[in-house]
Order: sequence, then C-alpha cells, then structure tokens
Amino acid sequence: MFYGYREFVFKVGGRVQLAIWELDGNIPTRNTTYDGTTGDAYPAMIQFPNLEQSEAIWVQTWNNGLTFKLSPDGVNYQDEKEVDPDKDLGSWFHRASARGIALKNKTPGSNARYQVVVFFA
Repeated sequence: MFYGYREFVFKVGGRVQLAIWELDGNIPTRNTTYDGTTGDAYPAMIQFPNLEQSEAIWVQTWNNGLTFKLSPDGVNYQDEKEVDPDKDLGSWFHRASARGIALKNKTPGSNARYQVVVFFA
C-alpha cells in the first residue's frame, strides 16, 4: 500500500527533497504490483484493473535488461523504453499515464526478472 509521498524523497547536498512530480497532479493513494520473467517477444499486454489510468509507474529488473512499452488506452503502445540493471540501479520510475504495459527481454535468451508497481490516485 502506498501511504502518501514519503517513499519518494531523495537526498541532495545533505537535504531531503521531494521529487518534482509530486507537486503537480494527483497524489497516488494505492498501487498494484506485477512481477514475473520476460520472454523474447512482447506478450499480451498487462492491462491495469478496469483499464484505470495510472498516476506513476515503477519498473525494476535485477538480473538482465528489459524493454517495455506503455499503453495510453489499453490497445495501442507508446515508444519502447529500456531498463538495465547496470544503469540507474535497474529501475525506471516516472509519472506516467497508462492503462497497460508489455515487457520483453532486451537481449534474446537473457530473461529478465521484473517487478512493476503501478500507482493510482
């Protein structure tokens, strides 16, 4: 369960600051988590409950790189994004409006273990 925005603070120059996205729009109040292992091709889209629109999305991988596409309407996809465990701690976290997601391996045969947390207002 997501309890406000305290989980998304970071330290800059010894001071704790809030991420800028939290100052604009709705504050997430609940979330849904998906986890699994990617394949070499995009599978059927993971549609969010009731095709509800997300406020923010966090994608994490630990062992291998992955690529993913967000769907703004639950049918079509946006451009592909990449998450690599050797870069940015293997995570992608952004304020994103989507109704679904699909994930696959960055490198064929190198299955990535992933977790996706979708935040809703």
